[in-house]
Amino acid sequence: MAKLSPTLSAARAPRLWQSRLLSPLNDVRAWDSLIATVNPLWSLSEPRARVVKLVDEAEGVRSLWLKPNACFRGFRPGQHVLLELEIDGARHGRCFSLSHALRADGLLRLTIKRKDGGPVSKAAHALQVGQVVRLSQAQGEFAPRASDGKLLLISAGSGITPMMSHLHALASAGATRDVVLLHSSRTEADVIFAEELQQLASSWPQLRVHLHATQANGHLDRDTFMTYVQDWTEREALLCGPDGFMGMIATIYDEAGRSDQLQIESFGRRAAAIDPDAAEHVVSYGATEKQFTAKTGQSLLDAAEAAGLQPRFGCRRGICRTCQCRKRSGTVLNVLTGQISGPGEELIQLCISTPQSAIDLAL
Repeated sequence: MAKLSPTLSAARAPRLWQSRLLSPLNDVRAWDSLIATVNPLWSLSEPRARVVKLVDEAEGVRSLWLKPNACFRGFRPGQHVLLELEIDGARHGRCFSLSHALRADGLLRLTIKRKDGGPVSKAAHALQVGQVVRLSQAQGEFAPRASDGKLLLISAGSGITPMMSHLHALASAGATRDVVLLHSSRTEADVIFAEELQQLASSWPQLRVHLHATQANGHLDRDTFMTYVQDWTEREALLCGPDGFMGMIATIYDEAGRSDQLQIESFGRRAAAIDPDAAEHVVSYGATEKQFTAKTGQSLLDAAEAAGLQPRFGCRRGICRTCQCRKRSGTVLNVLTGQISGPGEELIQLCISTPQSAIDLAL
């Protein structure tokens, strides 16, 4: 009998291992479920983390200190992860920035503001030490482009979280670049990491911190911004905070022709305004062909939620792919790239897809 050549045998081995005949021996998810009964932190492929400490940073703001398993591949300052929690029997996820630089002990810090309309933030605040959560790998490119030169970090509210990751990384590396943090909050008591910022500014001379309390001093506006940072045109800038705040700062840079100096990071729900006269399309979903409608310009995620559905989502910005699903037929527009899909079957992201025709989804 002729023997298979080593090359041919090696080529066939991966396909043989993926064969349904070997299921569940070759099913990573099945093995994950099995070993999780011994220790919920264990996984062959999925990043998970155990809650080791909880710290209240300000009213309604809590930090989760997490010890990840070996599947987590680390992160860079300014990146975020998708935190997934079990809520009422369903898995929900949302993206949160890592709020501390990489540490020798491997601990991660997520700092989360509780929102009444945010099921994930409320569930995160209910976590207890010892519980295990699911994470994605770190994602994002929110970081200074240059390694030297003047740097300006502009934040408001919980937008300070990625800034803290950068500040700790720069301070621990002994960076000599001139760094200014301008942070806006409602009151001084609402400043997240107030004591930590004071310690950083005391131990790292290159850092200057400006805290603006809107209740006492009014909203941060163009003139106030320029008073705090008179040399802002000479600085590379990172910006994170509520939509209105970021829009105001972005307008300052745009009108000065300095938009290329500014990077913006934000998470959350940002449903675009929809033309009331826009065409309406039928969206079919599921094995029983249930239906809802979505207008041109409206994201399929927003339309599904308006119809009472609860599809999985994370960042709502086309980054994390949590809302990815299979389109069986119909045409959609990707609002990030401007590309129109083909009419056939393909994977799409609900949060950045708007219908151009009737759609059939495998939700």
